[in-house]
Amino acid sequence: MVGGTATEKGQRPGEHSVSFTSADGCLRLAGTLAVPGGSRAAAVVLVSGTGPIDRDVTFAGHALFRTLADALAARGIASLRFDKRGVGESGGDFSSATAGDFVADVLGASDYLVAHQGFAAEHVGLLGHSEGGMVALTAAARAPRTAFCVSLAGPLLSGRDNAVRSFAFLARGRLQRDSEYEQRVREVDTLLEIARSRTPAGREREANELAARLAPLIINDRTQLILGAKHLSGPEFFRLLSSPCLDVALGWEPRHVVPLVMCPVLILYGAMDVQAPGRENVAAAGALVREFGKSDWTIGEIAGMNHAFQRCETGMPDEYTSIRQVMADEVAKDVAEWIKARTRE
Repeated sequence: MVGGTATEKGQRPGEHSVSFTSADGCLRLAGTLAVPGGSRAAAVVLVSGTGPIDRDVTFAGHALFRTLADALAARGIASLRFDKRGVGESGGDFSSATAGDFVADVLGASDYLVAHQGFAAEHVGLLGHSEGGMVALTAAARAPRTAFCVSLAGPLLSGRDNAVRSFAFLARGRLQRDSEYEQRVREVDTLLEIARSRTPAGREREANELAARLAPLIINDRTQLILGAKHLSGPEFFRLLSSPCLDVALGWEPRHVVPLVMCPVLILYGAMDVQAPGRENVAAAGALVREFGKSDWTIGEIAGMNHAFQRCETGMPDEYTSIRQVMADEVAKDVAEWIKARTRE
C-alpha cells in the first residue's frame, strides 16, 4: 500500500494538493488531484513528456495538463497530475532519473488513487502526453491492473525513428514530405548512428560535416522553445545527440512493450505534429496492433492539430506562443467518452 497525504492550500475549487510515494519507495512526489463535483466515472494519472516538467505542463504561456484536468473533471473524470521527480515540490533528482524511475512514479500515483482516494482499481488508468505516452504504456505493461491507457502524441515509432523524422522536419523548416525532407532524414539518421555508436572511430570527418550542416537548421529561433537553445555549433550539436539525456527517448522500443499491455488503449496524434509525426506514427501503431492482435486498441489522427493538440497553421514549435488555445476541447471530449465507455459498470 502506498502512503499519501492531501491538503487544501492554494487550490482551485475541486482540486486538492496531494503527495504520494513512488512505487520504488524511494521518494515522495507532489501533485494535484482534480475531482469532479458529481459522480466519478473514473480516475486517470496524467503523465507528462520530456524534460523537467511541472504538474501543469507549463510552457509557452499555457498549462496543458491543468486545462486537460479541468476538461476531464467537467465530464465526470478525476485526474492526478504531479511534478516530475526533482521538479517543483517533488523530491528526487531529475538529472539522474531513468525510464524505470518515471514508470515507478506513475505506478505510485496509480496506487495512491486506489489505496487512498477510494477509486476502484478497474476504474483507474493512465494518460500520457508525448514521451509521457511511452512511459504510460510501459507502466501499463508492468501493471496488469491498469484499467485503460491513453497516449496523446506518444511515439509508436521506435524512439530512434521518431527522432530522425522529427529532426528532419525541423531541419526542413516545414511539415512537407518532399525530396529535401527525405535528404534530411538520411542525414539525421547517419549522424545519430555515429553519435550513438560506441565505436565512431574513422567517421569523425563525416560526423563533423553533418553536424555543422544540420545544427543551424535544427537549433535556431524557430525551435528554441522545445530544444532549449537557439544556437549550437556542430561539435555542441554532436555532443547533444551523444548525451545520456536522450537515452529515454531514443531507447524507446514499442514492440517490446505493446505485447505486454493487456488493457484497452487509445492513441491519438495531431496531423500537423512535427515532434511525433502523425502519419508515420499512425502507420507504425497500426502495424503493431495488427502484428500483436490488439483488437481493443483505438488509433486516431486529428486534422489541423500540432503536438499539443492545438489548432495550428504550420505545426512548427515557434507557433506555440502565438496560439491562444491551450488544447482543443474536442480532444478532451473524445478522450472522456472513450474512458467512460471502458469503465462503465
